[in-house]
Amino acid sequence: MKNPSAIFMFLYAIQLGVAQPVTIDNESVPVEYYRIPDNPLDPSYTTYSADIEARFGGLSMTGYTATSLEDDYLTLEGYKKVNRGGDIEIEASIGDFNVFGERTDLRRTKKKNKDGKEITYTTYAKEVKYSIPISIKVADKNGNTLEDKYIFSWTDENTYTTSYYNSLSELDSYWRINRTSKLTDLQRDKVREGFKKISSLLNDKYGYRLVKENAHFETIGKKKHPDYDVYQNALETIKEAFKTMSASSGLNTIKARIETSLNFYNAESKKYGTKSKDDKKLKHITLYNQALAYFWLEDFDQAEMFAKEIQKFNAKDKDARRLLADIDYTRSSLERADKKSRHGVMVGGKT
Repeated sequence: MKNPSAIFMFLYAIQLGVAQPVTIDNESVPVEYYRIPDNPLDPSYTTYSADIEARFGGLSMTGYTATSLEDDYLTLEGYKKVNRGGDIEIEASIGDFNVFGERTDLRRTKKKNKDGKEITYTTYAKEVKYSIPISIKVADKNGNTLEDKYIFSWTDENTYTTSYYNSLSELDSYWRINRTSKLTDLQRDKVREGFKKISSLLNDKYGYRLVKENAHFETIGKKKHPDYDVYQNALETIKEAFKTMSASSGLNTIKARIETSLNFYNAESKKYGTKSKDDKKLKHITLYNQALAYFWLEDFDQAEMFAKEIQKFNAKDKDARRLLADIDYTRSSLERADKKSRHGVMVGGKT
């Protein structure tokens, strides 16, 4: 005869599993793609050339050279660099590093000494105002100017203040020893900041920047939930497939590899209503993961459909709203660039 206690414990364990509340965890899944530029160039353009005009004072003592700045910052991603005469010509200019003036700043604070008497303490610092003009010009081979602007101008005044010292003699000693190296640091930092801005401007507007980031899929959070393993397996299949995603390759192989997961989520989504909180959470996981997967597979109609299914029972759902915004942005950027995909993208009108 079977042990009644064992049977009771078995049934109790099952009941505990079924009764586990649903929590949602997010898991990072790697994705890779080419960002479509804001202002796509003529699709026949495939090359660029770059040059830097720098007055001696603009680069002296910074450790930079025109060549190193070109290599690090004046790149148009997705296009081939040529020495001169590119379809796109980029020219950056650096002016002299200008120190407007130096003055001593006084700071007075009142404190009580150990006898309770209020005493005014004066400390001293050196304040330096400086600027360095940096500009960028971009033109195409037909002479059309695409950009012609200052990143920093002469009038873009910057201020540096040293630490405060207890006496003028301490401050003067520090500044006499460190002035040259500190001004060099300020000059170098400003050049680097300006050329980072140039690089961002060039590639946000015109380049096909390679992006590697993580998409965040959903799964059941608690391991004790009876469906935890099957949901986790479906997500692991997607994760392993997405690890092979390459911006330079198409998506058909990945789509085939995750078909079983998508079919699983689709079947699961039809099992749940929206009356209980747990059912809503499970339905959200299944619909959102389908929407997100189809977004990265660039089947935007399917992605949009599943995201809107979430909004039917939660009109304010932030995940669905954000994903729909991403879908609209990606669609419009591809249309603007006359591209079919963010994967396998080549300039010169090819995809």
